[in-house]
Amino acid sequence: RKMSKSLGNSPEPLELIAKYSADGVRVGMLLCSPAGNDLLFDEALTEQGRNFCNKIWNAFRLVNSWEIDENIEQPEHSSLACDWFDERLKQAIQEINAMFDEYRLSEAMMAVYKLFWDDFSSWFLEAIKPEYQKPIDVETLESAKAYFEILLTMLHPFTPFITEELWQLSDSREDGESIMLQKWPSAGKAKPAVLENFDIARQVISEIRNIRSTKNIPQKEKISLFINDSDNSYNDIYDPLIIKLANLGELEYTEKKIENAV
Repeated sequence: RKMSKSLGNSPEPLELIAKYSADGVRVGMLLCSPAGNDLLFDEALTEQGRNFCNKIWNAFRLVNSWEIDENIEQPEHSSLACDWFDERLKQAIQEINAMFDEYRLSEAMMAVYKLFWDDFSSWFLEAIKPEYQKPIDVETLESAKAYFEILLTMLHPFTPFITEELWQLSDSREDGESIMLQKWPSAGKAKPAVLENFDIARQVISEIRNIRSTKNIPQKEKISLFINDSDNSYNDIYDPLIIKLANLGELEYTEKKIENAV
């Protein structure tokens, strides 16, 4: 039904803020208000907004929990992940700038949401995450913290309170410094080949995870991947990342049919 004061069916903002946080309510309102359409309010969306804020906080805690070992070199899978996320950031900033130019605020928020939740948290952080109780190299951690700060700046228009808090905690700041006064990140030109090759690798990893799920193979159990590339069409640049994220014991190229393989 249409909200109205006479019907008394409008949500109480202060109660929602107390329950889901001010940032959670802001995100929820933007999720349910695409430009040009009626605003179909659903309290579940403010809950989704709160969960997103929890995701931001937990990502911050994860990155800052890793111990550094200055003597170890950057692993190849981490280097590849950083190269990819550089390009993904450029692409996303261009897209979001275009949305701001056209006042498509709900779509811009959704684009930053997916960039942080899917690309940064689900793929990038998983790709660089060191093994349990193992340290991380300096170069990778510095890149992760730099990306996180850029993402906080991009999220700030939509979630001002948590981003200000985490920005202040992420480094030593001068009195009066605020994320509100930081420059919006500049958009470079992304390399399509890097993004396309990573999308193929992401598809491979997702399919391997699906096979694990359907065959009840635990994620912690190492498996073997055999690739038939008889026509030389496959780009192997992201193989180290596939080995890491799919938890492979071996990755081999073959032109023969492998018996008892899925």
